[in-house]
Amino acid sequence: MNRLRIGRGCQIAGVVLVVLALALVGCFFACRPSDWRRHSRLGCTNNLKQIGLAFRTWAIDNDGQFPFNVSTNAGGTMELCARGSDGFDTNAAMHFQVMSNELSTPRILVCPKDSSRKPAAGFPSLQASNVTYRVRSGTNLNESNPTAVLVVCPFDGNTVLCDGSVTAAGADWKSPRRPLMDVVRDKYLDWLELFFPWLMVPGVVLLWVGNRLMWKVKGGPKPTGLIIGEFVLLIVAVYLLGLMLLAIVGFATG
Repeated sequence: MNRLRIGRGCQIAGVVLVVLALALVGCFFACRPSDWRRHSRLGCTNNLKQIGLAFRTWAIDNDGQFPFNVSTNAGGTMELCARGSDGFDTNAAMHFQVMSNELSTPRILVCPKDSSRKPAAGFPSLQASNVTYRVRSGTNLNESNPTAVLVVCPFDGNTVLCDGSVTAAGADWKSPRRPLMDVVRDKYLDWLELFFPWLMVPGVVLLWVGNRLMWKVKGGPKPTGLIIGEFVLLIVAVYLLGLMLLAIVGFATG
């Protein structure tokens, strides 16, 4: 009798935890706009690493010069430069466009935190509205000046140097104000990534334990449905446990 009660209790507790975990996911997707991209702490840094590599690869094939120091007649963008007093070029999209082979995809030109811009469908249609990162241009920016700043992310403050390396923003960096809903969604997703496995994994395990206890109390041959269900639950539990460990590691090192 005690086993029967324990089994039913495990089933009820498991259902509650699983439903709660699914409700958290449902609430997130319910308020998710269609153009919102998943936030990643490392997303911007990874984008900039690929951009830095693209600049260096392009320079190797062009006598160590970046696109804005090579004439349009030779495949560069020198005549298209529109450098401001701060050294940043308003035609960054054109400089990236000529490096399409090196960049491979225009998606890396948008910072994950930039909700106002969408990646271009392809490089031929690339415009300023498809680029987050700001590019500095000038004849002093080349591989012979490796520590000069080449690209800057206006959201994270990360920078790409002329040698292709990426430097994280300093402690005094202040990012521009973002829409409140974007901040809320980022924080919500961070907490969802952390707590979803902690709710789902115990819920799945409790359901499995409850089903086994109920079957042992009632006796008889194990139903085929229970066998299949246990197998599926075990696979899901192992998978979610792995996700939980990854979330803990990411949270601790982030």
